[in-house]
Amino acid sequence: MSHATILSTMRFLSFAIIGILLLPHWAFARTSDDPDQEFLWHLEQINAPDAWDVSTGSSDVIVAVIDAGVDHNHEDLSDNFWVNEGEIAGNGIDDEGNGYIDDTYGWDFVHEDNTPIPVTGSGSDFPSITHGTIIAGLIGAVGDNQQGIVGVNWDVQIMVLRALNHVGIGDSRDVARAIEYAAQNDADIINLSLAGDANDPALRDAIQEAYNAGITVIVAVGNEDRDTDRFPSYPSCFEGDDGEDIVIGVASSDLWDDKSDFSNYGEDCVDISAPGERIYSTQYDNASKGFTDAYGGFWGGTSFAAPVVSGAAALLLSAYPDLDPDDVRIILQLSADPLDASSEYDGKLGTGRLNLAAALELAASFSEVAGDAPEPDPEEDAAPGESNIPGVVVGDFIKAPSFSTVYLVDSETTRRPFMNDIAYFTHADSFDEIVMVEDDQLRLLDLRGLVVTKEDVVLVKIQSDPRTYKVEKNLGSKYEPILREIETEEIAISMYGSRWADYIVDVEPTFFTKYDTGAPIDEVVAVDVSKLKTREEIAASS
Repeated sequence: MSHATILSTMRFLSFAIIGILLLPHWAFARTSDDPDQEFLWHLEQINAPDAWDVSTGSSDVIVAVIDAGVDHNHEDLSDNFWVNEGEIAGNGIDDEGNGYIDDTYGWDFVHEDNTPIPVTGSGSDFPSITHGTIIAGLIGAVGDNQQGIVGVNWDVQIMVLRALNHVGIGDSRDVARAIEYAAQNDADIINLSLAGDANDPALRDAIQEAYNAGITVIVAVGNEDRDTDRFPSYPSCFEGDDGEDIVIGVASSDLWDDKSDFSNYGEDCVDISAPGERIYSTQYDNASKGFTDAYGGFWGGTSFAAPVVSGAAALLLSAYPDLDPDDVRIILQLSADPLDASSEYDGKLGTGRLNLAAALELAASFSEVAGDAPEPDPEEDAAPGESNIPGVVVGDFIKAPSFSTVYLVDSETTRRPFMNDIAYFTHADSFDEIVMVEDDQLRLLDLRGLVVTKEDVVLVKIQSDPRTYKVEKNLGSKYEPILREIETEEIAISMYGSRWADYIVDVEPTFFTKYDTGAPIDEVVAVDVSKLKTREEIAASS
């Protein structure tokens, strides 16, 4: 029976690695002692060297690579592989009781054994054999070891889980089981460089559980050059139980920050883009089986854009381990650089191309680990001052043509992104108030923390939580207004009138942490209702 017939009979859905394209050589100047770094143009493109001034990774961060296997003996990867410390190798016992015997280095869900390495031999093809090793190298080839290349992380743990066969095809059951294994064994990030057309609820549920457990799942969106809003690709198009983003969908960009010709696109399924062309990385290396090139390229596919983002997520967690999946997604999106793609793809390649250094900078404002960043005097913004962009002053709202985000120019003449359109319209009445600047001008302003809803304009509540909060000015921290819970509906009606619920807007849990917290309101306090805006008024403005 053919593979397709088996899958149809078993009612499992087929998934495959996303086709690899072999592309010509391209080189940039090297920046470390790894001899092949001159070929790693993607690291310069995402501003990795500047990010490495802050962190080069951490062995505390675990990235699960679910693929067709990885070369466990590779000279540039072996020091960064995850090892199951609770398992005693080779004793034939499930020592830590996770249901898998001798899973010291991960698990092969295709052959049901403890050797998640590529399968060679009759019927295998080199792209499928080397696919997972390329991905592992992009995420975490050892840095500064005077060998080969360097990954986005110099130091990380790569958990290898094999769920695709010798020609890069698998089924959703094995992928789901691999995700469950990764969650059970404390992975922080899961990389899925695979795609299929079928929507399998069991796979979606496995990803939902991983997301609920605080695991960031990063997925390639596919290589068919098609709009995933019309032709969904899974797992990148999965939504959560409450409509939340449970995966980060990654499209591929080229050397000129345009869409790669092959890359899928779409408003709903793509969150960000990253370099996925002319990729040079580690390869399957086994001289006894005829594979003698430990490094090579130049590969292309969204398969390789995804691990660049997975590596970025791992680097964020190395510096700020308290970030959750929503934090990671929002940080990567808000800090992205513009793409120079045609208008046909406006809003369909995520928020732009990954900028790792900017993401690491912005992450500090999302993390409790980072401590409190210095705050400007809350009264300083009252006196507009010039920025280093001609015609732009403190207090202006600015946007560049290729950026999806609107920014506030603060008293330090840095730019602060609005958390969303709702937040913007609590500060402004229309998009006409935005000052348009050039992309290069926008980059002149350093990036700071988020701007949330303005005080006394709306009431807020966290998604899926009935409690309602008044937003008040915080004299100690201008950009962290105070939330005070309104304890009863009677108090809310007395303060805001019978339409009080019309002033409530939902805030994502990630953004909710950007406010300060004050004492609950257990008796009526005076409010200026003339400042209030309803949800309908905000929606009409946008």
